[in-house]
Amino acid sequence: MDYFSQVADGFEFIIAFLSLMGFIGLLAGLALLFLGARFNRATAFKVILISLIIVGITGMYTGIKYFRIGVRF
Repeated sequence: MDYFSQVADGFEFIIAFLSLMGFIGLLAGLALLFLGARFNRATAFKVILISLIIVGITGMYTGIKYFRIGVRF
């Protein structure tokens, strides 16, 4: 394996990892929004906004497909 294919594999891993973190951030933000205290709502909106930006860049199911998590699409 040459250097450039290793770099490409590294970028692919980073994109997949960020996709998973964005998806988990969406779930955590929604849970915080609905189940959290009133003063946590601003934090929940920030988490949801950042997660939407990450998911918009990386794709919703990129990490799930890359890591072969047991969800069938």
